[in-house]
Amino acid sequence: MPAEIESDTNTCPQNKSPFSGIGKNFRSKIDTVKEYELIEENEESSGNYFYGMPFGLNYIEYQKAQVLKKNLMDKYYGAELSSVIDGHEYDGRYGSVFTINQDIGSTLKKFPREKAKEKILSELRLLYGIGDTKKKYLNSRGYKTIGDLVYHPYFSKEAKSCLDLIESMDSKNIMNRISYWLSQSDELVYCCSGFHEKEDFLFFDIETLGLFNRPIILIGAAKFNGETLTINQYFLRDLSQEPAALNEFTSLIGPKTVLVSYNGKSFDIPYIRERLSYYGMGASIERPHFDMLHFSRRAWRKKYPNCRLVTLEKHLFGIERNDDVPSALVPEFYETYLKTGNIGPIIPVIEHNRQDLITLTKIFSRLYEEWEK
Repeated sequence: MPAEIESDTNTCPQNKSPFSGIGKNFRSKIDTVKEYELIEENEESSGNYFYGMPFGLNYIEYQKAQVLKKNLMDKYYGAELSSVIDGHEYDGRYGSVFTINQDIGSTLKKFPREKAKEKILSELRLLYGIGDTKKKYLNSRGYKTIGDLVYHPYFSKEAKSCLDLIESMDSKNIMNRISYWLSQSDELVYCCSGFHEKEDFLFFDIETLGLFNRPIILIGAAKFNGETLTINQYFLRDLSQEPAALNEFTSLIGPKTVLVSYNGKSFDIPYIRERLSYYGMGASIERPHFDMLHFSRRAWRKKYPNCRLVTLEKHLFGIERNDDVPSALVPEFYETYLKTGNIGPIIPVIEHNRQDLITLTKIFSRLYEEWEK
């Protein structure tokens, strides 16, 4: 066998510490927390804290939120939700839910199909036995793409198999292969979005009453139709409307749907799946899924203080939110609404969710600009 076909695939260290899995296991638990409650590794946590304060908030932020809540309750005292927010009760199979619809002019930038295929085919490391050193050597011998390796004496068979997969544009399996050999945050995973039409993308975000086994109180979903972004939000006036909200959301998921979220792989989708199971609802939500948190960390983690959505929208787009409820306090604001009937506390919750969806589409487009070169 020629010397050039030796693999430089990494091997596992021989003397692995018995504690090496602890950090990884802890990270897997933390990753199920909503993105806004994560403290990034390069983010300083400062300020005064007190026992029982929601994770990720300091005392000043908490007090400002309490003032905001009081002001909103004074402002909207006695007001009806439908008189403040343009929405309506929608009756469906599982009952009614307050539904808010909005169309805004917007564009979405993404990789064209052929450009996406070209970038992925240029990555030889997607084949077993090819690492950085082998890739450089093969490049020097004229093997620039996976297609070129179809004619290689050793890599031919796997190159043909990989080429067929990429030509099929089966984004889910292509993403799995890239994640296995490279990383789930690799830009080539993002490139797979180019295999879909922009109208196939379903941008979504949920607001909940807690981290585990608590109701979802608001589901936001957005889809493109040409140069129009249609935002649908399903808000629970009371907790009995959760099945209706879940049903309306899952009705948006078709055979060609592609999910786009911010930490949705770790938080939103598992949470929705658990709530569907709780109600015995058999809707399938397993679709190709592009999680922008993973890609954002890859692109900007070393450039900005953290990769929270509100931080990125400030630095990337110059957006400053006014009277925004801290996401960690969404449960408290909603529970105040349930107890008092005053809609004031949930007005910024609905706006927060809507802005998250808009920013999510902007980040999707900005990542294209970052990586299309």
